[in-house]
Amino acid sequence: MRKSMRAIYVLLLSTSVAASTVNGILPAQSSTSALASTWPTVPSIGFSSSDDSLIETKSYVTGFSYAEGATSGIYARTVQCTSVDDVACASSDSIFAQLILPPCSATATEMCIESLEVSDAKGVLKKAVFGYELQGPKYPASTIRNSPAGSSAGVWRAQESPNSSGADEYAVVVSTTFQNYQNKTCTQFLTTPCAFTRGFRARIYPINQASNTEPNQNCLWVEGQKCAKKVDFAPGSRAALSVRIDNSLTGFLFGRIKNVNLDLTSLSPTANLLRVEADPIDVPKIYAYVAKSELTKYPKIVEYWKTRRQQLAATDFTSNDTIDTGPAPEWAMGDFQAFEELVKSGPLVTSIWRVGTQAGSGTGSKCFDDKSKLQGLVTTNAPTYLPNPPVFENDELAYKVAGAHHLADGVTLFKGSYDLVLRSEFARCLYGFTTAPIRAKVSVVSTDGSTQDIATESLREDATRQWLYLSAKNFTFSSPTIKVKLTQDAPAPQATPEATKKTSPAPIAKKTITCIKGKTTKKVTATNPACPKGYTKK
Repeated sequence: MRKSMRAIYVLLLSTSVAASTVNGILPAQSSTSALASTWPTVPSIGFSSSDDSLIETKSYVTGFSYAEGATSGIYARTVQCTSVDDVACASSDSIFAQLILPPCSATATEMCIESLEVSDAKGVLKKAVFGYELQGPKYPASTIRNSPAGSSAGVWRAQESPNSSGADEYAVVVSTTFQNYQNKTCTQFLTTPCAFTRGFRARIYPINQASNTEPNQNCLWVEGQKCAKKVDFAPGSRAALSVRIDNSLTGFLFGRIKNVNLDLTSLSPTANLLRVEADPIDVPKIYAYVAKSELTKYPKIVEYWKTRRQQLAATDFTSNDTIDTGPAPEWAMGDFQAFEELVKSGPLVTSIWRVGTQAGSGTGSKCFDDKSKLQGLVTTNAPTYLPNPPVFENDELAYKVAGAHHLADGVTLFKGSYDLVLRSEFARCLYGFTTAPIRAKVSVVSTDGSTQDIATESLREDATRQWLYLSAKNFTFSSPTIKVKLTQDAPAPQATPEATKKTSPAPIAKKTITCIKGKTTKKVTATNPACPKGYTKK
């Protein structure tokens, strides 16, 4: 059977890769999402998802134009641009740019990688040194569209902190994405709706470079005679990445990391220094397929697919191809819920260290309306998650995740982890709290409405009281909702001066009398004075 796939692609800022929607459809093309060991042997429909997408090594700028005008909804013509301001792309309906940030230098000061730190054998973070940059095209920064210079992936060396292979090299890629959907009709590129929509993703890859002489080495990249292979961090390792980023980075971030420390420092009126310190995390691949010959047994999947793939569904159902939709963040939860009874785990993807922007805005509170600050970070090892910030409802922050109940062996329970970092003032805004200490209760609600017991949960606030850190670990799947409720003791009522005046008892008057006994005189003072025995009142 011909092992071909078709997938619909649209540029998503949260991932800078393609995902399915009707608007902005590109021509069908092959997908790398499918797991070779799980590929169906007969024509099927379904999805496969993993967190080992190919490394972005080079910057690029592309102009897209519709096939038959904007009403077609299909991007069919593309042109490669030498910059976001290239006149050759001025007539494109949309411009998309993936620009990889270089290390900070005298010429790169506001959108650049400032440092990488990796912990040594004693757990102490040590600074890595920038080694070199991969060969690739260069793109100039644009003051017209307020976009940074584009470079290529870089290799950093941490001599005191080798990875699991014993090598001291780490690939660092901070890919920023920019898209202008109204390019053809715009003249003011810094104002809505013509301004770029923006996103970014930062990744750290421990690597080992070997001779490129053996076939099927699964290289992250090949340069000259060297194959760069992704390996794991050393056991117990921790990494910190500091990036200078423009202050349009607001809202919530999402991460594939755990045990996070977050710091955001203002550098200038237009730039911040973002530092993320965390442990890498392991995430299982998941997949689910239905043979086309068996579709009548799954009416729920058929109806979902008609919405998911719309005008392509009819062909999907009858072709001799297997249709794998791949990892599409905005559809991932829908895919999972439609195929839930069939979802299985594949092998673990190990040592992931990634953080980046999320799609959409938070809902349920006016506190999400503040677009001037980074408000928080969500991280989880769940294979599937909603690519949005948590929702605030019923005085709780709710976040939906999903995954197979067991790991690939079908026996071992998959245990989930969830970390939530909130800006303290944002959390206090949600609840109308004072500056007094906050407590948290984290619950995991299963699809049947029952609440799981969580083996570990924690809350802490950093020393500067800028960030709240909440954590829940060791919960099980398939598609639970994680709920976080914050509480704070009401302050004790304080008495006002008026109240004190009204309730204080009036002072009791005292009298003094003189008592005599022969030539001896005594004065007695009391509220009701009396002379001692043998004395008489004068």
